[in-house]
Amino acid sequence: LRYVIAANMPETSDSDFSWREYVRRNNDELVATFGNLVHRVLTMSYRNFDGKVPTPGELDDDSLSLLGRAARSFEEVGENIALCRFRAGLVDGVMSLAQEVNRYLDRKAPWQTAKTDKVVTGTTLWTALTVINCLKKAMYPYLPFSCEKLHTMLGFSGSLTDEGWSWSPEDLGPGQALGTPTPLFRKLDEAIIEQESELIGRQS
Repeated sequence: LRYVIAANMPETSDSDFSWREYVRRNNDELVATFGNLVHRVLTMSYRNFDGKVPTPGELDDDSLSLLGRAARSFEEVGENIALCRFRAGLVDGVMSLAQEVNRYLDRKAPWQTAKTDKVVTGTTLWTALTVINCLKKAMYPYLPFSCEKLHTMLGFSGSLTDEGWSWSPEDLGPGQALGTPTPLFRKLDEAIIEQESELIGRQS
């Protein structure tokens, strides 16, 4: 609910809330884009690198470009939140970066390179995990409980708030033990739309 409200927040005009939009954003964005990204990268890393953050080889231009994009996005999210542009920080910042990581993975295909080149695979997954660690911090103001869960799965102890508002590619070190990957979000049945709408009708 926090995510949907922030994504629909009326910054320059009115906006409406609907249960259909609630289910769509949960299933298409939180589950399919962000949650699926986190789960597949953590699962591939956990299975292929003994439950630890892989050690990267030399970073190619594609990987360096993604890390640069993460650094810029993190700064922009912070600036938008400071200016109370919460929707811009979430949609144009966090979720746009998550989509870029998904495209990076599609290009690199670590599920295929894992069969032939462990160094390349480790480099891809380290890069993706490092940017996911950035997403974790940038998403925290919107989804604090889910991001604390992700913080633990990435192998950190304590609270995410202990680290303050900062991010660096060095934050997630190679060899760090990962927690057992579990889904961050669950897909919602579209039957909820009718059920909740009926409840609103009864109350009115």
